[in-house]
Order: sequence, then C-alpha cells, then structure tokens
Amino acid sequence: MGEIIRKNAAAGDIITDAQTTLTQARARGGRWHELAEGRLGSALALHASVEAQRNAAEETLAPLRAQIDTRNDKADKTIGKVYDILWNEIGRPAYDAALSVIFPDGIASYAEGDTGEQPERMDVLVQLLQSGIHPKLSHATAASAAAEIKAESDALRAAVEAARKPAAQLKVLGRVRTSLARVVHAELSNLKRLYKIEGFSEAEIHAVIPDRPTAKPTKMVAPTA
Repeated sequence: MGEIIRKNAAAGDIITDAQTTLTQARARGGRWHELAEGRLGSALALHASVEAQRNAAEETLAPLRAQIDTRNDKADKTIGKVYDILWNEIGRPAYDAALSVIFPDGIASYAEGDTGEQPERMDVLVQLLQSGIHPKLSHATAASAAAEIKAESDALRAAVEAARKPAAQLKVLGRVRTSLARVVHAELSNLKRLYKIEGFSEAEIHAVIPDRPTAKPTKMVAPTA
C-alpha cells in the first residue's frame, strides 16, 4: 500500500508533493482534477502568496542585514580603540579599578551579546565616559571618546531599526508557511481518502500523489560466536 508524505516532513517537501499532485491530477482531468482542485487549489494559491511575501521580505532584508554586520564590526572596533586610548592615557596599568568600572569585562561588556541590544549597551558606556569617574582621564579625552562611541551607537541603532520590520515579517511568514504545510498535508490525506471512495486503486492514486513509503527499521543481526 502506498503512503503520502509524513506530516512531520519539511514544509517545503509537503508543498512540493501537493503541487506535484495537483499537476498530475490536472493532466488526468475529470474527477482526478475536480477533487484535487477542491482539496489543494486554495491552499496552494495561499502558499504562493505567502512565498511571494517571504521572498520580498528576504530581498528587502538581505542588504539590511549586511549593513548591520558592517556597522556592528565598526562599532566593535571603535569600542576596542576607545579602550586602548583610555588605557594608554592612564598609564597602561596591569589593573585599574576605575577602568574596570567603565569596562567591567573589557570590551566584551559592550561588543558581545545580542547585536540588536548593543546600541543600548554602548549608550551606557557613553554615560560612564561622561561621568568623570576616572581621576586620571582628561575631560577632553573622555568627551572625545564618548562622542565617537555615541556616533557608532546611533549608526548601529539606525541599521537595526531599518531591519526590524522586514525581519519580523519574515519570522511570522515562516511560521505561517509551516502551519500552511500542515493544512496541506491534511488536505493530501483527505484527497487520498476521496480518491479511494471514487474507487481508484492504490497504484492509480499514487501515480498522482507521490508515494513516500516509510523506511523500515534495519533488523539487528546477532553476532556469531
């Protein structure tokens, strides 16, 4: 007996099988086509619309992601540069308590972690630089460093914000695509049932609906003595 694709198969594979089924049914015409169109036509049309939206969102997002990566790399390098400037100005100490307050975990405090939250972390660094917390750090150096960090924070924030909407759209559309695949699988199952009611044989049905037999588990052979 033939089998339709598993319901936990990849969404794309389920959709492909449904598209193949509808194409084969249209070629046969009659009840083959009528039943397949009724069960799969609307769902596959919706899938086409969702895919078009996903592709549009991906095309919009791709260059914005690249811009985020570029701005993030520049921001990380600027944080490292500022740390080196401060460390040099206060005499390159092996350890400095005030510097460890500004950079509690070194540059990782601001450069590592979620990129979307990095502008907010960098804003904290700006505030600490402007606070005058380090007695050996000149006001001019602190102000210059704060301005440089602020500029990179603003640039990274702008890049992140530009990507936020298409990224959210792409995420939701991915979930819609997965849910739609489950619906399509149920319709494939219903279609096979309707074909059986029409009196079509298993061989005829699976000449239209792709046959996806479940792999049988390999038998364990006991080792010989």
